[in-house]
Amino acid sequence: MISLQEARRIITDSLAPLPAVNLPLAEALGSALAAPVLADAWYPSGDRATMDGYVIRSGQETGEFTVVGELQAGSIPGQPLAEGQAIRIFTGALVPEGGGMVIPQEMAERSGDTVKIPIFPELRFIRAKGSEAQPGAIILPSGSRLGPAELAMLAQVGAVHPSVVRRPVVRHIATGGEIVPPDQTPPEGKIRDTNTTLLHALLGQQGVSSVSSSHCADDPAALADLCAGPCDLLLISGGASVGDYDFGAEALRRCGFTIHFNKVNLRPGKPLTFATKGSQAAFVIPGNPVSHFVCFHVTIRLALELMSGIAPSWSFLDVELSDGTILKTDPRETFWPARVEPADGALTVSPLRWSTSGDTFSLAGTNALLQVNESSPSGNRVKTLLLAAPF
Repeated sequence: MISLQEARRIITDSLAPLPAVNLPLAEALGSALAAPVLADAWYPSGDRATMDGYVIRSGQETGEFTVVGELQAGSIPGQPLAEGQAIRIFTGALVPEGGGMVIPQEMAERSGDTVKIPIFPELRFIRAKGSEAQPGAIILPSGSRLGPAELAMLAQVGAVHPSVVRRPVVRHIATGGEIVPPDQTPPEGKIRDTNTTLLHALLGQQGVSSVSSSHCADDPAALADLCAGPCDLLLISGGASVGDYDFGAEALRRCGFTIHFNKVNLRPGKPLTFATKGSQAAFVIPGNPVSHFVCFHVTIRLALELMSGIAPSWSFLDVELSDGTILKTDPRETFWPARVEPADGALTVSPLRWSTSGDTFSLAGTNALLQVNESSPSGNRVKTLLLAAPF
């Protein structure tokens, strides 16, 4: 049995980013750039006004000017601005040649074709040409994850089909003769399949949209046949332990996978298996839903990030436990479902009710995992892996 730290090291050493593809911006959200994106021009393309007001020459001592025109955003300036002249200008408009500063309209007194400036501002209120980027400058380096702001930057420089690391194609197999689809009423001795829905949702949160699922009864040959299907990441629900009907690792071996580990000092999720075959990766996940939830966030998510070219996210907060909370330690490294919430300007964390790994109801409201082990401090603060923003 290996530690979780060692398991994560093995996963990291075993996986690499998938090949690059070009995607339209509408499909690139959450992807990582496979190549840097360069500015195609000067940004801004010329000096631009940052306020509505009047543009004048710099260094003029007189406080009265003749208004000789108007410039809106998108218009092209005409003649250079002469001394004693002013042009009405709007935010975003190009500053004419000779224009040195913009007087905000609230600091100007307009009367007909004359504008008076009682007090000159200290700022110029002009964005200089190239102050944001110059041609050939790297605006986003390789490996950048594309969020809404990054996509807007790509749109600005015309990079409408960026080169990104391809997102993994995932194949999921739910095993066990005891499960039935969630839209069916389970007969005596059967249960509804929750793991398929759970994994599809967790994968969707990571930006993975290409997921196929199937069900396999407790049949090692049939499971091996399903494992042979094409994919980048194979997830097998159940069949991870050492029982008479746990065939996950055996099926992977039949398909040519190399097993890297099959037991982790982890609670829940001890009988977790990780294997690879060339660039493919596979996990056999203990069948209970809480084990699925924890194993996904502490190992499978890492594999997805590595294959997607995304820098792994594995940062903990030191959060104060809610009043009266006492956590029991365990020889295994425990990741307890919890909820982090703001309280009096700080964050507090409350462990959720968790009795067994099969208790799906205990996951409701989870946005964090508490990391607890035998060496955890006995005080009122605990290391917390934040899964979603507290609200």
